[in-house]
Amino acid sequence: MKGHNDMSLWSIIERLQRRLERQGMSPAAADRAVALAVRHLAGAR
Repeated sequence: MKGHNDMSLWSIIERLQRRLERQGMSPAAADRAVALAVRHLAGAR
């Protein structure tokens, strides 16, 4: 693990995807869920 916390958006997204996968979500489903969440946060409809 890195010596510092990387709080870049990309790092946060990757950690969220890994967490969802550890909780039993398939990689493809985790990708879709994260993409949907990012679009929602960005205000895209």
